[in-house]
Amino acid sequence: MTCKEAIEQLHEFLDNELGDANYTKIRQHINMCHECCEKFEFEQALKKVIREKTQIHGAPQHVLQSIVSQWAELNEERSRPKAPALEPKGTFLQGILDLLTLRPAYVTMAVLLPMTIIGLAAYLAFFRPAEYSPIVKVAAERHDSFVNNNMHLDLVSSDSNEIRRHFQNLQRSNLVIDVPECNGHEMELLGCKNYNLDGKKSAYVGLRGHQNKISLEMINGSGMNIAKLQHEFYKGRSYYFGKHKGYNVVIWKHGNTLYSLTSTMDRKGLMRVASESILSYNK
Repeated sequence: MTCKEAIEQLHEFLDNELGDANYTKIRQHINMCHECCEKFEFEQALKKVIREKTQIHGAPQHVLQSIVSQWAELNEERSRPKAPALEPKGTFLQGILDLLTLRPAYVTMAVLLPMTIIGLAAYLAFFRPAEYSPIVKVAAERHDSFVNNNMHLDLVSSDSNEIRRHFQNLQRSNLVIDVPECNGHEMELLGCKNYNLDGKKSAYVGLRGHQNKISLEMINGSGMNIAKLQHEFYKGRSYYFGKHKGYNVVIWKHGNTLYSLTSTMDRKGLMRVASESILSYNK
Protein backbone atom coordinates (compact mmCIF):
# COMPACT_ATOMS: atom_id res chain seq x y z
CA MET A 1 0.00 0.00 0.00
CA THR A 2 1.27 3.48 -0.92
CA CYS A 3 1.15 6.61 1.26
CA LYS A 4 -1.44 8.15 -1.09
CA GLU A 5 -3.73 5.13 -0.79
CA ALA A 6 -3.41 5.11 3.00
CA ILE A 7 -4.15 8.84 3.37
CA GLU A 8 -7.17 8.61 1.06
CA GLN A 9 -8.72 6.11 3.49
CA LEU A 10 -7.59 7.92 6.64
CA HIS A 11 -11.04 8.89 7.94
CA GLU A 12 -12.63 5.53 7.11
CA PHE A 13 -9.78 3.87 9.01
CA LEU A 14 -10.21 6.09 12.08
CA ASP A 15 -14.00 5.56 12.03
CA ASN A 16 -13.65 1.77 11.70
CA GLU A 17 -15.52 1.77 8.40
CA LEU A 18 -13.06 -0.44 6.50
CA GLY A 19 -13.11 -4.15 5.90
CA ASP A 20 -10.62 -6.34 7.76
CA ALA A 21 -8.30 -6.71 4.75
CA ASN A 22 -7.95 -2.96 4.07
CA TYR A 23 -7.72 -2.15 7.79
CA THR A 24 -4.83 -4.60 8.20
CA LYS A 25 -3.00 -3.21 5.15
CA ILE A 26 -3.28 0.36 6.39
CA ARG A 27 -2.24 -0.61 9.93
CA GLN A 28 0.87 -2.35 8.56
CA HIS A 29 1.67 0.70 6.42
CA ILE A 30 1.31 3.08 9.39
CA ASN A 31 3.61 0.91 11.49
CA MET A 32 6.29 1.15 8.81
CA CYS A 33 5.85 4.75 7.58
CA HIS A 34 6.79 7.54 10.01
CA GLU A 35 5.14 10.36 7.99
CA CYS A 36 1.81 8.56 7.65
CA CYS A 37 1.96 7.53 11.30
CA GLU A 38 2.26 11.18 12.35
CA LYS A 39 -0.66 12.20 10.11
CA PHE A 40 -2.88 9.47 11.47
CA GLU A 41 -1.94 10.28 15.09
CA PHE A 42 -2.70 13.99 14.54
CA GLU A 43 -6.08 13.30 12.93
CA GLN A 44 -6.96 10.85 15.68
CA ALA A 45 -6.06 13.38 18.40
CA LEU A 46 -7.94 16.16 16.57
CA LYS A 47 -11.11 14.07 16.26
CA LYS A 48 -10.93 13.28 19.96
CA VAL A 49 -10.56 16.95 20.96
CA ILE A 50 -13.43 18.05 18.72
CA ARG A 51 -15.63 15.26 20.06
CA GLU A 52 -14.85 16.15 23.69
CA LYS A 53 -14.88 19.93 23.45
CA THR A 54 -17.86 20.62 21.19
CA GLN A 55 -21.52 20.17 21.96
CA ILE A 56 -24.51 20.27 19.66
CA HIS A 57 -27.11 22.83 20.73
CA GLY A 58 -30.57 22.78 19.23
CA ALA A 59 -32.00 26.14 18.17
CA PRO A 60 -34.82 27.49 20.37
CA GLN A 61 -38.26 26.43 19.14
CA HIS A 62 -39.50 29.98 18.60
CA VAL A 63 -36.47 30.76 16.43
CA LEU A 64 -37.14 27.68 14.29
CA GLN A 65 -40.80 28.68 13.97
CA SER A 66 -39.78 32.20 12.99
CA ILE A 67 -37.45 30.89 10.26
CA VAL A 68 -40.10 28.50 8.90
CA SER A 69 -42.72 31.24 8.96
CA GLN A 70 -40.55 33.75 7.14
CA TRP A 71 -39.53 31.14 4.58
CA ALA A 72 -43.22 30.44 3.91
CA GLU A 73 -43.90 34.17 3.52
CA LEU A 74 -41.06 34.52 1.04
CA ASN A 75 -42.37 31.59 -1.01
CA GLU A 76 -45.86 33.11 -0.96
CA GLU A 77 -44.58 36.50 -2.13
CA ARG A 78 -42.61 34.90 -4.96
CA SER A 79 -45.72 33.03 -6.10
CA ARG A 80 -47.60 36.32 -6.70
CA PRO A 81 -46.85 37.24 -10.35
CA LYS A 82 -47.53 41.00 -10.11
CA ALA A 83 -47.20 41.65 -6.48
CA PRO A 84 -45.64 45.04 -5.72
CA ALA A 85 -42.19 45.03 -4.26
CA LEU A 86 -42.30 45.06 -0.52
CA GLU A 87 -39.78 46.59 1.75
CA PRO A 88 -37.84 43.89 3.47
CA LYS A 89 -39.28 43.39 6.88
CA GLY A 90 -36.01 42.15 8.16
CA THR A 91 -37.76 39.42 10.09
CA PHE A 92 -35.93 36.57 8.35
CA LEU A 93 -32.61 38.26 9.02
CA GLN A 94 -33.82 39.00 12.53
CA GLY A 95 -34.52 35.32 13.01
CA ILE A 96 -30.93 34.51 12.14
CA LEU A 97 -29.70 37.24 14.45
CA ASP A 98 -31.93 35.86 17.20
CA LEU A 99 -30.36 32.47 16.64
CA LEU A 100 -26.91 33.90 17.26
CA THR A 101 -27.78 36.31 20.04
CA LEU A 102 -29.87 33.82 21.93
CA ARG A 103 -27.18 31.16 21.60
CA PRO A 104 -23.85 32.91 22.25
CA ALA A 105 -22.35 29.42 22.55
CA TYR A 106 -22.44 29.23 18.75
CA VAL A 107 -20.31 32.34 18.44
CA THR A 108 -18.02 31.12 21.19
CA MET A 109 -17.62 27.78 19.46
CA ALA A 110 -16.83 29.46 16.14
CA VAL A 111 -14.03 31.39 17.84
CA LEU A 112 -12.72 28.66 20.11
CA LEU A 113 -12.71 25.72 17.70
CA PRO A 114 -9.95 27.14 15.44
CA MET A 115 -8.00 28.11 18.56
CA THR A 116 -8.41 24.56 19.88
CA ILE A 117 -7.11 23.12 16.63
CA ILE A 118 -4.13 25.49 16.62
CA GLY A 119 -3.44 24.70 20.28
CA LEU A 120 -3.57 20.97 19.61
CA ALA A 121 -1.15 21.31 16.73
CA ALA A 122 1.23 23.31 18.92
CA TYR A 123 1.00 20.73 21.70
CA LEU A 124 1.69 17.84 19.34
CA ALA A 125 4.61 19.72 17.84
CA PHE A 126 6.27 21.10 20.96
CA PHE A 127 4.89 19.91 24.29
CA ARG A 128 3.89 16.27 24.09
CA PRO A 129 6.40 13.69 25.42
CA ALA A 130 9.21 13.32 22.92
CA GLU A 131 8.88 10.44 20.48
CA TYR A 132 12.50 10.51 19.48
CA SER A 133 15.85 11.96 20.41
CA PRO A 134 18.94 11.74 18.17
CA ILE A 135 19.71 8.22 19.40
CA VAL A 136 16.14 7.08 18.60
CA LYS A 137 16.34 8.57 15.12
CA VAL A 138 19.69 6.93 14.40
CA ALA A 139 18.59 3.57 15.86
CA ALA A 140 15.44 3.54 13.73
CA GLU A 141 17.25 4.52 10.54
CA ARG A 142 19.89 1.84 11.06
CA HIS A 143 17.21 -0.74 11.74
CA ASP A 144 15.37 0.34 8.59
CA SER A 145 18.57 -0.25 6.64
CA PHE A 146 18.94 -3.67 8.30
CA VAL A 147 15.32 -4.68 7.60
CA ASN A 148 15.57 -3.70 3.93
CA ASN A 149 18.90 -5.53 3.48
CA ASN A 150 20.80 -2.30 2.82
CA MET A 151 23.24 -2.82 5.69
CA HIS A 152 26.61 -4.45 5.15
CA LEU A 153 27.42 -6.38 8.33
CA ASP A 154 31.10 -6.63 9.30
CA LEU A 155 30.52 -10.20 10.44
CA VAL A 156 27.71 -12.58 9.48
CA SER A 157 27.44 -15.12 12.27
CA SER A 158 25.02 -16.80 14.67
CA ASP A 159 27.81 -17.58 17.16
CA SER A 160 27.65 -15.25 20.17
CA ASN A 161 31.28 -15.95 21.15
CA GLU A 162 32.47 -15.07 17.65
CA ILE A 163 30.56 -11.80 17.79
CA ARG A 164 32.05 -10.97 21.20
CA ARG A 165 35.54 -11.54 19.79
CA HIS A 166 34.73 -9.16 16.96
CA PHE A 167 34.05 -6.41 19.51
CA GLN A 168 37.19 -6.97 21.62
CA ASN A 169 38.64 -3.57 20.71
CA LEU A 170 35.46 -1.83 21.82
CA GLN A 171 35.44 -3.74 25.10
CA ARG A 172 38.93 -2.44 25.81
CA SER A 173 37.51 1.10 25.51
CA ASN A 174 35.30 0.54 28.60
CA LEU A 175 32.20 -0.32 26.59
CA VAL A 176 30.34 -3.35 27.93
CA ILE A 177 29.28 -5.62 25.06
CA ASP A 178 26.38 -7.90 25.94
CA VAL A 179 25.54 -10.24 23.09
CA PRO A 180 22.15 -11.95 23.53
CA GLU A 181 22.12 -15.65 24.29
CA CYS A 182 19.41 -16.74 21.91
CA ASN A 183 18.95 -20.35 22.95
CA GLY A 184 15.35 -20.88 23.97
CA HIS A 185 14.31 -17.29 23.26
CA GLU A 186 13.04 -17.78 19.72
CA MET A 187 15.74 -15.48 18.38
CA GLU A 188 18.65 -15.94 16.04
CA LEU A 189 21.86 -13.93 15.79
CA LEU A 190 22.51 -12.72 12.24
CA GLY A 191 25.71 -10.72 12.61
CA CYS A 192 27.30 -7.52 13.84
CA LYS A 193 28.87 -4.24 12.82
CA ASN A 194 31.02 -1.45 14.28
CA TYR A 195 29.30 1.92 14.15
CA ASN A 196 29.73 5.49 15.35
CA LEU A 197 27.17 7.72 17.02
CA ASP A 198 27.84 11.32 18.01
CA GLY A 199 31.59 10.70 17.71
CA LYS A 200 31.46 7.60 19.92
CA LYS A 201 32.07 4.03 18.81
CA SER A 202 29.10 1.70 19.09
CA ALA A 203 28.46 -2.02 18.72
CA TYR A 204 25.55 -3.12 16.53
CA VAL A 205 24.05 -6.64 16.59
CA GLY A 206 21.35 -7.81 14.18
CA LEU A 207 18.86 -10.46 15.26
CA ARG A 208 15.84 -12.23 13.87
CA GLY A 209 12.90 -12.92 16.16
CA HIS A 210 9.91 -15.15 15.60
CA GLN A 211 8.24 -12.64 13.27
CA ASN A 212 10.42 -9.53 13.37
CA LYS A 213 13.99 -8.47 12.86
CA ILE A 214 15.51 -6.77 15.89
CA SER A 215 18.44 -4.37 16.16
CA LEU A 216 20.55 -4.11 19.32
CA GLU A 217 23.04 -1.28 19.68
CA MET A 218 25.39 -0.53 22.57
CA ILE A 219 27.30 2.70 23.15
CA ASN A 220 28.92 4.63 25.97
CA GLY A 221 25.96 6.68 27.18
CA SER A 222 27.86 9.32 29.13
CA GLY A 223 26.38 12.73 28.35
CA MET A 224 23.48 11.34 26.31
CA ASN A 225 20.17 12.80 27.45
CA ILE A 226 17.16 10.51 27.17
CA ALA A 227 15.21 11.97 30.12
CA LYS A 228 12.60 13.66 27.89
CA LEU A 229 11.49 10.37 26.39
CA GLN A 230 8.47 8.51 27.72
CA HIS A 231 9.50 5.87 30.21
CA GLU A 232 8.21 2.91 32.19
CA PHE A 233 9.51 0.79 35.05
CA TYR A 234 9.60 -2.90 34.12
CA LYS A 235 11.08 -5.77 36.14
CA GLY A 236 13.39 -3.57 38.16
CA ARG A 237 14.67 -1.32 35.39
CA SER A 238 13.64 1.99 33.81
CA TYR A 239 13.05 1.77 30.05
CA TYR A 240 12.73 4.77 27.75
CA PHE A 241 10.66 4.74 24.57
CA GLY A 242 10.85 6.41 21.20
CA LYS A 243 9.35 5.91 17.78
CA HIS A 244 10.63 6.85 14.35
CA LYS A 245 9.80 5.64 10.85
CA GLY A 246 7.18 3.35 12.35
CA TYR A 247 9.74 1.47 14.49
CA ASN A 248 9.60 1.21 18.27
CA VAL A 249 12.85 1.90 20.10
CA VAL A 250 13.38 0.86 23.72
CA ILE A 251 16.41 2.29 25.55
CA TRP A 252 17.95 1.54 28.95
CA LYS A 253 21.25 2.04 30.75
CA HIS A 254 23.50 -0.32 32.68
CA GLY A 255 26.52 1.41 34.14
CA ASN A 256 27.88 3.71 31.46
CA THR A 257 26.53 1.60 28.62
CA LEU A 258 23.40 2.73 26.81
CA TYR A 259 21.42 0.00 25.06
CA SER A 260 18.77 0.31 22.38
CA LEU A 261 16.48 -2.34 20.92
CA THR A 262 14.59 -1.46 17.74
CA SER A 263 11.86 -3.37 15.95
CA THR A 264 8.24 -3.31 14.80
CA MET A 265 7.51 -5.31 17.95
CA ASP A 266 5.48 -3.49 20.57
CA ARG A 267 7.18 -1.95 23.59
CA LYS A 268 6.25 -4.75 25.99
CA GLY A 269 7.74 -7.30 23.62
CA LEU A 270 10.99 -5.37 23.35
CA MET A 271 11.21 -4.97 27.14
CA ARG A 272 10.67 -8.71 27.51
CA VAL A 273 13.52 -9.39 25.07
CA ALA A 274 15.74 -6.99 27.01
CA SER A 275 14.93 -8.55 30.37
CA GLU A 276 15.27 -12.18 29.23
CA SER A 277 18.07 -12.07 26.67
CA ILE A 278 20.48 -9.20 27.35
CA LEU A 279 23.10 -10.44 29.80
CA SER A 280 23.69 -7.18 31.62
CA TYR A 281 20.17 -7.29 33.01
CA ASN A 282 21.14 -10.00 35.46
CA LYS A 283 24.61 -8.71 36.27
